Amino acid sequence: MNKTELIRAHCKSLKLDGFLQVLEHEDFSATSHDEFLEALLSSQLTLNSERKIKRLTAQAKLKYEDVYLSDIDYGLCPSLKVNQVNQLGECHWVDTNKNVIIIGATGTGKTSLACRFAQEVIAKQQSVMFYRLSHLLLELVAADKEGELMKLLKKLTRFNVLIIDDWGNALMDKNERHLLFELIEYREQKGALLITSQYPISAWHETFGNETIADSVLDRIVHNSHRINLKGESIRKLLAERE
Repeated sequence: MNKTELIRAHCKSLKLDGFLQVLEHEDFSATSHDEFLEALLSSQLTLNSERKIKRLTAQAKLKYEDVYLSDIDYGLCPSLKVNQVNQLGECHWVDTNKNVIIIGATGTGKTSLACRFAQEVIAKQQSVMFYRLSHLLLELVAADKEGELMKLLKKLTRFNVLIIDDWGNALMDKNERHLLFELIEYREQKGALLITSQYPISAWHETFGNETIADSVLDRIVHNSHRINLKGESIRKLLAERE
């Protein structure tokens, strides 16, 4: 094995695939050692970043994976403010553990917009997890019955952003609202929430069936949030009319 083959073998052993890409496709015979080293490191960092983003995207379990802020058709979303979208797309709200609440009727693009923001978060190599509220409640109840609630709360708190889709679509029983309160309280100031709902915030109390717990949960969510109100016709209907 000559020196070049030995170097490539070492790169494979150390999983330095970025180094291998440079060694196999570039000619650095006329460059300095510093330039050669910078090219190797830059290639590896780029590859590591791409892999992490791919892993974070798979882990997030987004309802829509191939949607981005850059491809929003504002003609279909007349109530959506470009400046607000761009500002939230910078993800400062994630760094400061604030929340985003997206309100709108069925078909106005709430979930799609949430997934677009999620992609911006992931592009910054921060973690996201997507849940429909009904599925999240099922997991909380199951974990509680199995004595694994704290384990699940810790897991959910590790995500920089927890998306809760379809908030308020069903009344919660006593145990469900207690468990949701536990989650919201446990995550407070440890991570951001991104919530979508068909219902205005003023109607959220009804889904809890308990004024005290509703006040406690909503106080932790609403007063620390950015809000987007989507209005207008169903995007699906508008797209169908275009065809």
